[in-house]
Amino acid sequence: MSFKLYPDFPERKMVELDGCWEFSFLGNQQSIAEVDLRKIVYRDFLPVPSAFDAYPAYAGLRGIAACRTSFELSPGTTGELEFFAAGPFCTVFVDGQKLGSHHPGFTRFTMLVPPASHAQRELTVLVDNRFDRCQSPLVDRAFDFYNYGGITRSVRLWQLPSQAVQWCRITPLDCAGTLEIELQMYEKSDAELTIELSFDQKPPEAMLVKLKAGRGKITLKLSHPKLWSPASPHLHIASLRTAHDRLEVRFGVRKVEAKDGKILLNGEPVKLLGVCRHEAHPQFGPALPFQQIVQDLQLLRDLGCNFVRGSHYPQDPRFLELCDEMGILVFEENLGWGQNQDYLTDPEFIRLQLESTREMIDASYNHPCVIIRGFLNEADSSVEAARPCYQALVDLIRREDPGRCVAYASNRYQLDRFLTMVDIVCFNLYPGWYGSMENDDPLSEILPRIQAELAWLAAQPELKGKPFVISEIGAGAVYGWHDALNGFWTEEYQSDFLRIACNEVISNPAIAGVALWQFCDCRTYQGCRALGRPRAFNNKGLLDEYRRPKLAYNTVKTIFGGYKHK
Repeated sequence: MSFKLYPDFPERKMVELDGCWEFSFLGNQQSIAEVDLRKIVYRDFLPVPSAFDAYPAYAGLRGIAACRTSFELSPGTTGELEFFAAGPFCTVFVDGQKLGSHHPGFTRFTMLVPPASHAQRELTVLVDNRFDRCQSPLVDRAFDFYNYGGITRSVRLWQLPSQAVQWCRITPLDCAGTLEIELQMYEKSDAELTIELSFDQKPPEAMLVKLKAGRGKITLKLSHPKLWSPASPHLHIASLRTAHDRLEVRFGVRKVEAKDGKILLNGEPVKLLGVCRHEAHPQFGPALPFQQIVQDLQLLRDLGCNFVRGSHYPQDPRFLELCDEMGILVFEENLGWGQNQDYLTDPEFIRLQLESTREMIDASYNHPCVIIRGFLNEADSSVEAARPCYQALVDLIRREDPGRCVAYASNRYQLDRFLTMVDIVCFNLYPGWYGSMENDDPLSEILPRIQAELAWLAAQPELKGKPFVISEIGAGAVYGWHDALNGFWTEEYQSDFLRIACNEVISNPAIAGVALWQFCDCRTYQGCRALGRPRAFNNKGLLDEYRRPKLAYNTVKTIFGGYKHK
């Protein structure tokens, strides 16, 4: 495999700022606005990317952390800082001047660096991982996954040429190679732009693009297109050159549809067999090393998965690049977990949901592996007051990213009011686990519950034709725990549970797919809520937090691996 995420061309220079940064934990007695950068004393160093509260010296601490490094930018030149994730809330300074703030901590964002007469520049990032609804309304301590703080993904500096291209989106309109190519320039003016465009290192063709407010699009036909699919994940490369700039974009030609109860890829039905996956490791938090990401994907492939749900936030671009390469389909969703009516009717919460969803789309638009866009996992979709929030998010995704299906994972089931809005109905189901305390045979609850939801959906004329995906289902098991009764928390119970659930998914044509909960155990609540989470981990992983397989791993591998995809 050979690819570059962001190729470096002479016209635009890029510098990786990852490495060892100066570090100081400032505590929780002040706000970021009250911090005087001149008074910060740096007594430590930490790598970027990393989650500072995953390190022994700062484990579990909540407050402000200061991270500082330096870079060079040619005098008189504008730069752009590109953060792939930092937060949950952060403020960025260059040479002591505030560039801006950003949240939440899982979306890519950029900030322009104003030109200066000197080349050596100082970059300071203040990161705040406290739970503060006024400052970070998208993050809540009730989330069933641990919220770390830090600069958790890579940072890059771009030295921008004049008349620079801000982004390029490539949308396949059909399977015959018809493409829509859309450009956005940094300079938001009306103009005509001459570009040279080539595909797969073939000779370039010159064409004229009319820009309105710096944005323009063209439609063309790609000669000899090769379709992208899990069986054949072919990627095309577009090279775009202007008089002052050059970009290179990888993309796939494929078409995704939800039709007649099926999910279609390139016109053929595909059954989604996969898992939900957190970006989590007990030593690194969400700042996974590339080696761990590769291992995770090898494990997914070994399981027989063709599908993964990124829970519950936008995914690391390196993970998506590898999914592109390996042909693994992705359900990517924005940050959200269990919000109630109070949040869902809050104008500021809605505004930030829309903003971060737009950032998610911007970051992963050209990844063919992403076939479903989602948001607001298990939020209260049973209250009519939440309709404007849901409708606004659906409308945004359809407008900005029409080539993908829209869905959200619901646990309101037959009380859900907004299922008509989406392309795919997704339910998080836990029969035989939650609510089974009085049943001597909780495994007997699994099939009747799945069949009851299917029967209800089939009886709703307004939902006719919408595919049904089980977006979560699972049971907890503590790694290494075995007991003669094969009860809750044993590896045996989890294995038996998933054998029943997976065989039903495989054999039932009314189920378009499943994302088992979950790939691996991950850290969660640390207080009283952990009484329901042994070891303060969500233990429903097929593997433990160190990727050691439980019995259920081989159970799922046998079932998924034996399925013959069309």
